[in-house]
Amino acid sequence: MFFGCNKKEEINTLKIGEVTEIKIGETVENSHLGLLLRVESVNDSRCPIGVVCAWQGIVYVNFHLTTKTSEYSFTLDGMYGMYPYPPFVGQDTIIEGIKYQLTDVLPYPDISDMEAKKTEKILVGN
Repeated sequence: MFFGCNKKEEINTLKIGEVTEIKIGETVENSHLGLLLRVESVNDSRCPIGVVCAWQGIVYVNFHLTTKTSEYSFTLDGMYGMYPYPPFVGQDTIIEGIKYQLTDVLPYPDISDMEAKKTEKILVGN
């Protein structure tokens, strides 16, 4: 008798030339290029809505990238300007000829809802 479980972790697609949404701990894949990109962790010190801060803070996202030939760990950061939060400005890096750019981290922290809304998604473009 054989018992087994064929539960495969669902992996979303890493879109080249577009913005890809990734959750913390999630892996996205581009099977054509042999890429796996995972969000390892987020360190978010952005000033929450409803709080007066000396600066708007910054968010760091730690990634792990597996290519056909190598593995890379890297961190991208991003920040907003002062209130009323101009567009997000995210850092980028180029690895094996492909540019990875942090385009946003959502939702933006809000003091009235700090427990309910933790970082839900990271947007990365290339």
